[in-house]
Amino acid sequence: MRRIDAWGDDEIDARPSWLKVSVPFLLCGAFLAVVWFFLPAEQWLFLVGMLVAYVVPPLGRETIIPACILFGVPWWLAAFSLAFLDFAGGLFMAWNFPLVLRLPYFGPWVRRFMEAGRTFLDRRPWLERLYFVGLIAFVSLPFDGSGSIVGSIVGRMLGMTKTEVLSCITVGGIIGSFTIALGIDCVINLFPTRAGLWISLAIFLLIGITLLLMYRSYSRGREVDT
Repeated sequence: MRRIDAWGDDEIDARPSWLKVSVPFLLCGAFLAVVWFFLPAEQWLFLVGMLVAYVVPPLGRETIIPACILFGVPWWLAAFSLAFLDFAGGLFMAWNFPLVLRLPYFGPWVRRFMEAGRTFLDRRPWLERLYFVGLIAFVSLPFDGSGSIVGSIVGRMLGMTKTEVLSCITVGGIIGSFTIALGIDCVINLFPTRAGLWISLAIFLLIGITLLLMYRSYSRGREVDT
């Protein structure tokens, strides 16, 4: 297997600078400021709310992108926004991983996740050969919990460098977001305009059922762990 602690920053960067902490957030702020000039106020506010929701599990791009498109946000902008957020999240994790480990609640969860992941990977050394393509697929496909945060943790466990992990997250985010957005836009355009309301209701109903099932699965998983 590749060396797990390839980033080598557990002690050197134990206190990351404020620049490393703030730059990902400043990039997101600058991006939203630019988008403000291209969207009506209500669509801009909705997009901001969806980007915040994207960071909080269990919502993923498979639910956020359809909601944005149905609200009138252009499909390409919805896809690019989530891909950009994945990039910013990956950049934050790459620069501030020791800080993340010290966060209350989240830090201990990351440590437990990495310990379980090490055991999993040690038993399956063949995964090393697929580490780069596998991480891109993990980020791009709508797995539960996939994205820049968990993708960064998985990449670190595989011993990948910061540049490799950030590259995989960026490429995977672009592939996954634009594939879903283009697919949803094509499906919507197949139906007559009058059917738009019913299609929207059906999609929102499907999203609601999916979220309910995911929440029940998550709740049962926590009961089993306890």
